[in-house]
Amino acid sequence: EGLPLSDALEAGQLVTPVSLRLLRAGEQSGNLGEMLERCADFHDQEIGRWVEWFVKLFEPLLMTFIGLLIGLIVILMYMPIFELASSIH
Repeated sequence: EGLPLSDALEAGQLVTPVSLRLLRAGEQSGNLGEMLERCADFHDQEIGRWVEWFVKLFEPLLMTFIGLLIGLIVILMYMPIFELASSIH
């Protein structure tokens, strides 16, 4: 006889503590399929939260970088003009 699914996944360190509890509850109650769906929903929501957090963090950083890059380009374009004006005096 083989191992229960929760034990096999735990031995391979392939499951989070929340998922492990859900899987064990599903095995004991006979509703493993339902618990696997709940695990999938939980992880989908978790990934959604991480993606949302990353986008909220990344967007301002990207805008700041682009602003600095454009500012640098403008300064580099005007430098020859300022040098020319200072050499005339």
